[in-house]
Parts: sequence; structure tokens; C-alpha cells
Amino acid sequence: MSHHRPRLLAGGIATLALGVALRLVVAEARGNGTQHGDKIVYVGLIEDDRSELARLGPEDFGLVKDRTITPAFVSNGDEWRAVKQLNQRMTWTVAFDGKNLGKVESEPLSPPKANSERTPGPRDSQRILTAADGIPVVGKPDGRFAGSSGLPVRRPLVVVSQPNFRDPDQWKSREVPNGVIEEVRSAFHRTFRHLRKCDPSGEALKDDWDIPASEIVVSKSWGSTKREYIVETRLLHNKCLFNVDGEDFQSMGGNQIFFVSVDHKAVFLGLQWELLDAGDYDGDGESEVIFQVAEGKDIDIETEGYVLFYDDFRRNVRFVWQNH
Repeated sequence: MSHHRPRLLAGGIATLALGVALRLVVAEARGNGTQHGDKIVYVGLIEDDRSELARLGPEDFGLVKDRTITPAFVSNGDEWRAVKQLNQRMTWTVAFDGKNLGKVESEPLSPPKANSERTPGPRDSQRILTAADGIPVVGKPDGRFAGSSGLPVRRPLVVVSQPNFRDPDQWKSREVPNGVIEEVRSAFHRTFRHLRKCDPSGEALKDDWDIPASEIVVSKSWGSTKREYIVETRLLHNKCLFNVDGEDFQSMGGNQIFFVSVDHKAVFLGLQWELLDAGDYDGDGESEVIFQVAEGKDIDIETEGYVLFYDDFRRNVRFVWQNH
């Protein structure tokens, strides 16, 4: 952009989910290392070791050797919060697609090492004690979950401090009915009101583009037994497109994620999100859903982390960090 440095819009959940009760929860919880009651449940993510990723040079290829666990969310039985610190050794159940993939153990990094790491990312990742060949892997490494590293990584996997891995809502890959597709396209138009194509230099044009419905295509979709849907859309042809809000320019080059309720009301969730898993992690009989998020200016990723939805998508909590 020669005249505008695109800036991240205050999009996603914070401002674009108008008229829908998606309350952003940003409170934090601190683990105290003591014996917890049965209602306290921690959820974390197995990730490729970010400190090793940061040490790779431009000529380095292949996967990093180690993986870590990042404690991200904690439930007290009534609500979920973001974890600030978890100073205790843990045994985790690895959950994926309603299945138990096994158990792994982890312990906090020693304070000197934890404090010396200057790698962008969560401050309190834990060292995995389980042997590498005993840590589950799902799928092939690729760039979908790379975040700011820009390198092929293994898929992050959800781990739970209790053996809560089942998905009672049965979120599966499902085709969406035509009425749902139409509502998602309407939500797209409501959310992105001032779309502008680019000129040959990559500069946004001055006039808005009246985007046709056929340009908004469903690239992935998931449905639950409650007849709720998660829909990922992409633009069919236009790869250089911006949504404009005053002086703010948001690149539309990636995906757009929407949630559709049982009454076919669609709400925008975020850009550049990846669905990780769904499961009843707190054992209340309803599934939670976790996404990986990577948000920022143009092609730069400034905010990275995870968001957990619960209470039938009425509430959510973010566990994110800044990459600068």
C-alpha cells in the first residue's frame, strides 16, 4: 500500500458480533499448585516448541524436535477464564474429535529458563515429560497453524486435566443447507460494508465494490447435532481486497469464520481463524469449541493465541499474546 499502511480493524468478536450475545471474557486465573476440587478443569494446547522455531534460520527446514504444552483456559464449573500461570506438574488427556488420544505429563519450565526466553508467545509453557514417540500427532505438518513462525508445524492438540474428551454436540464436517449459506452471505455483507479492490500496485481503490453473492464461497463447514453451524468463507477470485472503516484498512486475503445458530442467525467471529477441536472439557454435558487465532496488519501477525466458546456460543474467552 503506497498511501495507507493497513491497520487491524477492531473486528472479530469485539465489535462485529452486533446483536448477538457473545460476551468477551478477559479475566485471568492463577493456578496455585494445590489440590483442586473436581470442578476445576484446565485446558491447554500441545504446540511445537516456539523457542526452537524462533532459532531456525531462513535455510532451515523440517520440524523442530520438541513440543510443549501451553495451559490456556481454566473452568470452575460456572465459567471459563484465561490461565495466567500454572505452577504444578500435570497429567493431561489428549482430546481430539471426541476421542481420547492418550495421556501426557508435563511440568513448568524452571524460572531461570522461563524468564530468559524472549520468544514471542505465552510466558508459561510447560515441558512435556512423556517420550516424543508417546505424544500424539494428528495430520501432516503444514502452514495452516504456523502463526507468526511462517513455518510448517504440527497441528496443535487440545489437552484436558480431566478425562473429558467426548463431544456430545458432535461437531463434524457437514454441508450447510442453502438457507444457511444465504444467511452467512448476508452476515458477510453486514460485517464488511466497504470493500475495495486493489489497483495493479496493490493500492486500495477509492470506490467501494458491490461484491456479488457468488464471490463469497463456503470453503469449509461444520455442523452439530443441535443444527448449529460453523462456516468458513473465502473470496472466489479477488485475492487483493480490503475492508475499509475510516482510516483503517483490513486485508481480506484469508478466511472469514461465522457461527450460525439453530434459528439460522449468522454472526461473524473472526479472520484467519482455524478450528482446532470441540469437546465437553468441563463435563457439563455441552461441548466447548476452540479456535486458533492469528490477527494483524496486512500479512503481519500481531496477535496470536486461542479462543474458547462455551454456553452454545453465548460466551467466550480469549488466551492471546502480542508478537511485538
